Amino acid sequence: MTSAVMDLLRESTAELHTSIEANQFQHQLGGGQVSQAELGRYLQQIYLMHKVLGDLLEREKAGDEALSTVVQDYHLDLTCVLNDLAYLDHSSLDVTPLKATSAIIESMNETARTCPSGLLGYLYVLEGSTNGAKFIAKALRSGLSLPDDKGASYFDRYGSAQRVRWNAFKQAMNDLTLSDSEKESLVFAAKKTFHTFGKVGEELVATSVSMKS
Repeated sequence: MTSAVMDLLRESTAELHTSIEANQFQHQLGGGQVSQAELGRYLQQIYLMHKVLGDLLEREKAGDEALSTVVQDYHLDLTCVLNDLAYLDHSSLDVTPLKATSAIIESMNETARTCPSGLLGYLYVLEGSTNGAKFIAKALRSGLSLPDDKGASYFDRYGSAQRVRWNAFKQAMNDLTLSDSEKESLVFAAKKTFHTFGKVGEELVATSVSMKS
């Protein structure tokens, strides 16, 4: 593995990225065609993923050069998703993880134990999602009549700073000196995250169908 880290991650996850965009729930989400209840349930799972990953990054970064170089305070800020959940009347306390969410939490903990720098693979997908999420925020605000600062603010959590922060993330990642095993851990984590988004969507669709029947 000799290519730049960001190129490696993008190329390794390209097929999964494309498949997620075709996922039924993600397609409905991107079109603003979910209900507020469905959005709330989705954001609860997103919150769990961010919370666990953020806690692990905070815990491990002091002892890992890659993490201390890349991870910024704003990567760990949950303000927007918490505000959205409150507006949608969905608690962030005692959230029951879906099967897919439980699986990625287990994976995150294992990565932290065996290869802490690999946690950046999960962060790569979550940060990369900010590139297109502005359009999701716009669609949700229109489709669900949401205010600009509540309900869908998670999808536009960096506002005008999004591009600058994404470019800074890419540069910091590409400046890392990583072993082949660390790169493999990054790719595994990134693929796991994309896979999880798809599975979470499938579980939420199944739950919605069950609740309506």
